[in-house]
Amino acid sequence: MDLAFWRDISLFYLLSMQLVVTLLTAVALYFVVRGAMIARRKATSGVKLARYYVGIGRTQTAKFADKATTPLVRSHGAAARGDAIFRSLLPGRQAPSSPTDKVISKVKE
Repeated sequence: MDLAFWRDISLFYLLSMQLVVTLLTAVALYFVVRGAMIARRKATSGVKLARYYVGIGRTQTAKFADKATTPLVRSHGAAARGDAIFRSLLPGRQAPSSPTDKVISKVKE
């Protein structure tokens, strides 16, 4: 048994060790990819369900927000209108003019 024989044995041993590590890595990656695909499939159905309920929540929020703000906006508009009428009735003040009034007065001249 000379040195070439032991060289060949050691090469075979080193290659077989690397082959085992490569095969174990490939098998592990196969199961990782399969698990990721299964998790994605299950998560997709959950995301669809969550998106459905979020849409319901968004619709209800907009509906109740409109119900809550409509009286406030109307009362503010009425108060602003009353304030404008009151200011126009004060002595020494001109009534607020609108752009339409300006156009009509130019046409009359």
